Amino acid sequence: MSPRPSLSARLAQAAEPAPPPAPAPAPAALVAEVRPARTRKVAEAPPPPAPAKARVGKTMVAGYFSPEMARAVKLLAVERGVTVQALIGEALDIVLRQAGKHPMGER
Repeated sequence: MSPRPSLSARLAQAAEPAPPPAPAPAPAALVAEVRPARTRKVAEAPPPPAPAKARVGKTMVAGYFSPEMARAVKLLAVERGVTVQALIGEALDIVLRQAGKHPMGER
C-alpha cells in the first residue's frame, strides 16, 4: 500500500493547468450541413390595459383600518345593496357637508 500524497502535493497538482482537450473530429454529415443561426424574435410588450370607464378622470382615496372596521363597512354595504366605494363616497359627502364644503359631485 502506497502512502497518501500530502496536502501540499495535491494542491500543487490541482494548481497545474490542465492540457486543453483535443478537438473531436466532426462527422462528415455534420460538416456538410451548415444551418444559419436562428434569430429569436423579441416580442413587444403589449400596451397597458386602458382603465375602466368608471375610473377615468378619478383618483383613489384610501386608508388603513382595523379588520373590525373593514368588516363592518363591508357588511353595511351588503345590507344596503351598494358597493363599499359607494358607501365610502356617501360618508365623505356627509363629512364635507358638515364642514361647510360642497360635495364634489358624482362618486
